[in-house]
Amino acid sequence: MTPSLFWHFARLRMRERMEYRSAYLAGMVAQILAYVADFLVIWVLVRRFGTLAGWGWEEIALLWAFNLLSYAIGAAFTFCQSELEGLVQGGTFDGYLVRPLNPYLAFTAQRFNVGYLGHILLASGILAWALTNLDIDWTPSSVLFLVLALAGASLLQAAVLTLVGAWAFMFVRAQFLFGFASTLRSFVTYPITIYGAAIQVVLTAIVPFAFVNFYPASVLLDKDGQLLPGWTGWLTPLVGLAAFLGAYRGWMRGVNRYQGAGG
Repeated sequence: MTPSLFWHFARLRMRERMEYRSAYLAGMVAQILAYVADFLVIWVLVRRFGTLAGWGWEEIALLWAFNLLSYAIGAAFTFCQSELEGLVQGGTFDGYLVRPLNPYLAFTAQRFNVGYLGHILLASGILAWALTNLDIDWTPSSVLFLVLALAGASLLQAAVLTLVGAWAFMFVRAQFLFGFASTLRSFVTYPITIYGAAIQVVLTAIVPFAFVNFYPASVLLDKDGQLLPGWTGWLTPLVGLAAFLGAYRGWMRGVNRYQGAGG
């Protein structure tokens, strides 16, 4: 599938959603308010304790915004994976297999989720506020790192959703894993150094959500990652790309298994 064809399908999906503009805007406002409430809860918590593991309010706001923004970008393309359980159970996923298109790209494009625009707007605003209030030494390399880290974090978020979706091809029941992934992602709302070593290892090496925000922020803020050195954040683009390619391969293997089972 060419990039132009991919975006053609994505635009059709966006037009479909925008036909019900009032409902779309109401949903977006509701989501923004829910995340604002979550953000205020964190503000109250940090204000009470002053710092968390040496991280101040603006620094934790940076973690929160980076997590939400990368999730919104990744999920706009891949949250459709949460629908696979129903499609596999009903046999309706077969429609994506009879077309001369890459099934992953076709499925992703035709179910592109424009509903994450509200998440992106809110997270971008808070990210900009946090970055301007933090003492960061801005250089061309740090700006480039910020862009690459966001891309890597978004790929990592998309990889987790894709891998969970692949589970549906092999075991059908996959919905519970989306809740599990969401719970793990919430752990990196705060610096992972507030947790014990075991949880830090899980968030770094097993389900590496720490590369979504903690390690990139450690680079920007010149902080020591403790479990791993601060420069580990420079690996975020590679970790994100490797995770996504691995998840994509797993997804395609799942499709082949689904085909072998007769759909």
